[in-house]
Parts: sequence; C-alpha cells; structure tokens
Amino acid sequence: MSKFGIIQVELQDVMGTDRQIAEAAWTSSLDKQKAEARTDADVERIVKMLAEKGHSVPFESVVFRFWMRVPIFTDRQIITHRIASHSGLSGRYRTMPDDYYQLPQDVIDIAAKAGADTLVEEYADSIETSYNSYMASLFALKNAEKEKTITNDEFKRAREVLRGQLPTAGMTERTTVMNLRSWANFYKLRSKPDAQPEIQQVAKLMYEQIKASGKIPVALEALEKHNWTI
Repeated sequence: MSKFGIIQVELQDVMGTDRQIAEAAWTSSLDKQKAEARTDADVERIVKMLAEKGHSVPFESVVFRFWMRVPIFTDRQIITHRIASHSGLSGRYRTMPDDYYQLPQDVIDIAAKAGADTLVEEYADSIETSYNSYMASLFALKNAEKEKTITNDEFKRAREVLRGQLPTAGMTERTTVMNLRSWANFYKLRSKPDAQPEIQQVAKLMYEQIKASGKIPVALEALEKHNWTI
C-alpha cells in the first residue's frame, strides 16, 4: 500500500550575504581593501541601489542549495528553469518511492461539482495499480539477480525503464543550486496566483527559509520592493 507524500523544501546551504553583493559591485570602483572597509550602511545603500537600477550581476554572488521532495509533475516545472544546477533521484540506482501526491481538496471539490463521484477513488486505484506492478517486477528481477540469472547491470537497466509505468503524481527528490538572481526570477514566476498551487508552495517554502537564514535581509527587501525584477 502506497502512502501520501508531502512537499518538502530544505535550504541546505547559502554562500554569500548582502555584503558579498555589495563587494561584487564595488569591484568596478574600489580596490579590495577599500571595499572591505565599507560600513553596513554602505552595504545597504548599494544593494538597494542595485535592485532599483536593475544591476543584476552582483546578486549572483549569493548562491543557494536546496533539497526538495516534490511530485514528479512539480519537479518537471522546477527543472525548466535554465539557470540552475540540478541533481535528482535516479531510478537506476534507487527504487522509486512508493508515496504519491494526494488529490488536493480544491480538485476533490471540482470533481464533486462536476458529478465525478468516483474520480478520487479511481485516482488512488490507478496509482496503486502502477506501484504494485512496478514493485512486483522489481521483486522478480531482484530474485533473478540473486540467482545469477541476470547481472546487477541488467537489473539496473530494467529498473530504470520500468519506472516509466509510474504516475507523475509520485514523489521524487531533487537537489537544486541556483544563485540569487536566478532564484528571484524563479520566485517571481512561480509565486504568481496563476501558477500551479504546488509550485507556488515550493516557491513559498524557499522564500521562508531564505528569509529565516538572515543572510540577505537587505537584498530580499529590495528585490521584493521591485517585484523581483532583476
């Protein structure tokens, strides 16, 4: 029996602060020693100016590393953002997780309104059937490997293709690295009211954790003020 998965986001690391953004900008006008001697007030002033004027490159001095657990259909939206570095769960080396994204209440309500009373049950049944088939196939292949009928490489080859029967509602894991400029663009697009609610949730969790880190309070405030356009 599969179980329901939940969307999770963890900010694992942050490289850079408001000061690093400012020092990147000052490279064009100050030597290293003078830049490092600038005050916190100078940092705040220059970071706000950069956001206001749309000078985007210094914001790339801040880099985030996120770990996420999301439905596959949400993961596919994440990796469409071209300026990021992604590493994801491999169906060759790992058995795919057996938890999946439960139908959200708004979709259940839509189904009820449409008179599709069996939709919720059919959704769960189709996913369970897919997972049961997948796991049964892997069980048979693993036994064949133990009996030396097939090699480990052959087992992994079969497993990476057999995952194709699983639904995109299944959960997967991803590590994503992106700089602040790229993340601001991601957040601007994916936090909009017309974005899919699940990707909105990812964007919101990212924002909350970045804010809680306390690394770039000035940059966050300035970028938000200018609608994340950088």
